[in-house]
Amino acid sequence: GRTFELAQGDFVEVTQLVDLTGVTLVRTAMKVRTPKRIPPGFAWEVSISVDGVKHASVTLRAGSERSLDDLAANVSKLTGQHTVGVRLELV
Repeated sequence: GRTFELAQGDFVEVTQLVDLTGVTLVRTAMKVRTPKRIPPGFAWEVSISVDGVKHASVTLRAGSERSLDDLAANVSKLTGQHTVGVRLELV
């Protein structure tokens, strides 16, 4: 029920240090519901990043609800510890 002024590029993100040795894909398993009101011309983007680099993303309209079980990033060429993140960003 709270209202905040948001600007392009504002985001919320969750990261975790992960050993990607032998891992092919990093996938999301989440449900996203975006706010109904955003400034005209904007959208929400959900992305998977590895070490701060975006590897996969999907754009959602205002007021949408979606299960994101199909968002995946190919990490097959990476080994060792990496920071994996999921970000919701106003674009």
